[in-house]
Amino acid sequence: MTPTVLTANAVYTMDPLAPTATAVAISAGRVVAVGSRREVLARAGADARIVHLDGVLLPGFIDAHHHFCLAAFDRRAVDLHVPSGSSIADLQARVALHRERAPGTGWLRLQGYDPLKLAERRAPTAAELDEVCSDRPLLVAAYSFHEGVLNTAGLAAMGWHAASPDPPHGVLCRRRGHLTGEVLEAAFFLAEAASRGSLLADSADAWLAEAHAHGRALLALGIVRVGDAAVPPAFDPLYDRAAAAGMLPVTVHRMPVGERSFLQPRGAGGRATGDGPAAAPTGPAKLFLDGADRCAVCLSGAQLAGMAGATLRRAATGGGLAALRAGMRLGRIRLAGTRFTIGEPFWEPEALRHAIRVAAGNGQQIAIHALGNWAVQRACDALDQVSELSERPGRPRLEHAMLLTPGLEKRIAASGAVAVVQPYFLHEIGDEVLGRGLPRGLSMNPLASLSRAGVTLAGSSDYPVAGCDVLRAIRSAVTRETSSGARLHSGEAISVADAFAAYTSGGAKALGVDHEAGTIAEGKIADLVLLSADPFITEPARLPDIAVLATWREGVMVHVAQ
Repeated sequence: MTPTVLTANAVYTMDPLAPTATAVAISAGRVVAVGSRREVLARAGADARIVHLDGVLLPGFIDAHHHFCLAAFDRRAVDLHVPSGSSIADLQARVALHRERAPGTGWLRLQGYDPLKLAERRAPTAAELDEVCSDRPLLVAAYSFHEGVLNTAGLAAMGWHAASPDPPHGVLCRRRGHLTGEVLEAAFFLAEAASRGSLLADSADAWLAEAHAHGRALLALGIVRVGDAAVPPAFDPLYDRAAAAGMLPVTVHRMPVGERSFLQPRGAGGRATGDGPAAAPTGPAKLFLDGADRCAVCLSGAQLAGMAGATLRRAATGGGLAALRAGMRLGRIRLAGTRFTIGEPFWEPEALRHAIRVAAGNGQQIAIHALGNWAVQRACDALDQVSELSERPGRPRLEHAMLLTPGLEKRIAASGAVAVVQPYFLHEIGDEVLGRGLPRGLSMNPLASLSRAGVTLAGSSDYPVAGCDVLRAIRSAVTRETSSGARLHSGEAISVADAFAAYTSGGAKALGVDHEAGTIAEGKIADLVLLSADPFITEPARLPDIAVLATWREGVMVHVAQ
């Protein structure tokens, strides 16, 4: 096959041994030469086709934690990511619109509201959902996808009533002895699985179409590869069909979880990491160690007092009862020795070690959801004690590692884990974190500390929890700006170069494919993105203004900006 030589205004390879170039030769989907124009032309031969690109060439972006199958599944639903300050009435209007657009009698589901961004500073109730949808089971999922609300028909479909016990690691919220409709963590995941199972039986073809459309949308953002961070077994045949039919525009690494609940790991018999079609290989086994808004955090008395003081000040300065409600959403507070815990890890230490061994025995890379400092500590303890991981494909991953105390970054580095981080959370929820009063000594997304400790950072979005525009995420990592323009822990900012590395070489390491992806280097897959301006000399605040001009998958241009 005749090579094609791409020249550009600049080429950033993201390979620290040869970080810049001016030309790249590709053939049969692979990079065959990279370097100066003269060097590459000499390697490519006289018959090579030469194409000059008016832009800046980089490796294609990798989103290492992205809920692809669920994004496609819910893509036709009305979006509940309402603007901050919206009311429950605004939320009801969107639910009513979806109810009108979705004829039938079965389950309805929507996702995206943030209770702390609503004017009432709380979730809606079942009774409020009944006002706009009373004749069908309905689940509205919060933005985090760790909690939501059922209407009365949804509670009935789940068989839940006032006397029903809370499921382990979950909560059926009650007020005055009656269910409010709000369901948290394990209870939410049970409802999510029930609604998904009911709808999936009749929507396989629709999912294939939406998966293709979602993949095309990712290519327009320069994203060529994602780690699907929670894939129940029912999606496996759909991924196989999509891969066989060429309907996956991006490579999707499917990270297996249980069918009935994301909190249940896949047991024996699951595919090993890397097995399956090239377009949709099996990814790391996923273990959830804590929740989201109610993640497992350990605090000193002084830290807890600081948080309580911030809540009271917010209530006294105009926040009122809504501010108090928000402050109480953290979960149950317990005294443990001389410290206080909020939330809880979902796995006891020995059970966690056993789950890791089972996954390792299946040939699976390990990914542990650990958001709070208590959960991260327990994850590191388990990884330190399970030697089998050293023989398994890929490095262990810590998903989120978001709220850390000093010293934990060194524990993560010692464990060898990749930290799969979401910088755009600083923009999406940073103001709420500041409003709650983040305790002194607890950092949100401490990217610089992690990097200094030697931890590999892998960039991701957690989409649809937050937006998946990589350039916006990189701006957040570099500026640490919230949506209001405030700066959250500005000392934890990283450089533009380090941020781009997280979304290229770091993502490849998190998915165990750094031998063939993540940098522009000879022999690697020719997944590339062309930007309209040089991001390394652009003012960080202006990074989102840079356009993605084109995207290549395996040497083929698959997206061109209109």
